[in-house]
Amino acid sequence: MGLETRLVRRKNGTYSFRAWVPEELREAIPGARSGQKWIALGTSDPAEARRLARLKSVEFDRELEAARRRLSGHEDELSTAEAERVASLWLSWVLEEDEEDRRAGLSERDLRRKIEAAEIINECGGEALARGDSHLMAFEMEEVLRFRGLNVRPGSESWKRLGYAMLKAEKRWAKALIERNAGEVVETPAPPAAASMPRSCTVEELITAYLTDPTRTRTPGTLKTYQTVFRAMRELLGPETPVDSIHRVDCERIRNVVMRLPRNASQRFPGLSLEEAAKVADAEKLERLGVSAVNNYLHNLSALFKWGVKNWRVIRNPAEGLALPDDRDERDLRQPFSTAQLQAIFNSPLYTGCQDDEEGYAKPGPNIIRRGRFWVPLLSLWTGMRLGECCQLRVEDVTELDGVPVILIDDAGEPGADEADRKRVKTEAGKRFVPIHPELQRIGFLEFAVGMRAKGERRLFPELKPDSMGYLSGTFSKWFNDKRRFLGKLDMAVTGVSFHSFRHNYRDALREAEIGLERVRALGGWRRDSDGEEAIYGKGLKAATLYREIEKVRYLGLDLSRLHQRSL
Repeated sequence: MGLETRLVRRKNGTYSFRAWVPEELREAIPGARSGQKWIALGTSDPAEARRLARLKSVEFDRELEAARRRLSGHEDELSTAEAERVASLWLSWVLEEDEEDRRAGLSERDLRRKIEAAEIINECGGEALARGDSHLMAFEMEEVLRFRGLNVRPGSESWKRLGYAMLKAEKRWAKALIERNAGEVVETPAPPAAASMPRSCTVEELITAYLTDPTRTRTPGTLKTYQTVFRAMRELLGPETPVDSIHRVDCERIRNVVMRLPRNASQRFPGLSLEEAAKVADAEKLERLGVSAVNNYLHNLSALFKWGVKNWRVIRNPAEGLALPDDRDERDLRQPFSTAQLQAIFNSPLYTGCQDDEEGYAKPGPNIIRRGRFWVPLLSLWTGMRLGECCQLRVEDVTELDGVPVILIDDAGEPGADEADRKRVKTEAGKRFVPIHPELQRIGFLEFAVGMRAKGERRLFPELKPDSMGYLSGTFSKWFNDKRRFLGKLDMAVTGVSFHSFRHNYRDALREAEIGLERVRALGGWRRDSDGEEAIYGKGLKAATLYREIEKVRYLGLDLSRLHQRSL
């Protein structure tokens, strides 16, 4: 089957690999739906899609051949020693995964769960080992055999040998967990060497598998953040390099290049490699990437290897802990607007009278145009909504709960919605409602929403268009934050403030109003990392309760009365 017949462009512009599975093989091919196997390629670039599809096509043809071999009755034989090696490999991985959890830090609740799990595994595993009953380990056995490229028939002598070896490994796992839970040092054993181990996957294969994992969902913006560090891997290490041969010093070499890169290196130096761009930056003393940007790339590198370990493609993660120290005070990184800055924003021509709200927004004129550019900053200041949450609002999101006017904030997409209409929130805690502050009502926000509904609009701000990544907030952010545009024209573009500063103003206003932490979190959609178990119970606070709290929000020295709707 030709490559082009296996490459499909989806409605959202991204490409997928689609291949037909012969009827006689469908039961043996995981993920084959209605005779087809779909794999998201995670790109909207045709050339990149064709390259990824070629790789997937080769892999898929190999998968078909392996399935035919299995169905033809081909079986692999395992000696007792080989079965022990396979089980030891599994033990090494599950203990390494446990060690990663502990390195990241466990809450009391997490530790309690590990203690309970270890006790259950120890008791049930011991009973199963005493009887030689490995049926509960069948899934783990199939997974590790698949990784090793082995086909062992359930019920065969090889299967029984592996089953008993896995039961012993499970008992060792339970014992190690119990000792670790008690604070004892239990080292993770190195994976055993074995002649029957499959070859290590290459850098290119690992990146491709990671980006096309069907169990993970990534936005185009997220995929874009991977490009630089994955390009560095290909250029500095080589796409055909076996990943298990990559050493810590190789990852440090990648870090050395990334931390020396100038801003927008790919756009500024399209014909140069990243290492060459770094050398130019050295010679010309160009402005480098910030610490947070470098650490984000390094985090993506570590995440790639961590995924590879978890999915049995890599033995270890050589990129863990590469991040640069960042001793900047977090409060200095994102500041609220000062009262004088808020006054300057809401005394700008956009709010006092401009020529228009597009190119003429900064030029004095007779018009106050109440559309997205007018409302979005006000919404963020008086509700704490994030920029993306404001821009994606639909008319139906302005409603009432318990007789209180509220804005619904969630990630429910409309059937058949395009990328611009697909709503996004930053965190699970961000799925919420927020009462509409009385000041927004005085300025006329409810009447504005009614008017948009009467016009038959779906979105509150239909004039806002998505950027190349599909985000409605993208172009708005560039307009508001750019040093040559809104904040820049107010001489604020280099003072450490941005649109997100409105959210910091809102948080400070909640503090000044002495609102309790639970209600602060409900009003702002902040995460509840430190809550106890009781936080998961109940349906949450009522709209009327939160309305009484948001009424307390004030900004001393900021007078917006001239924006109030006098007559409607």
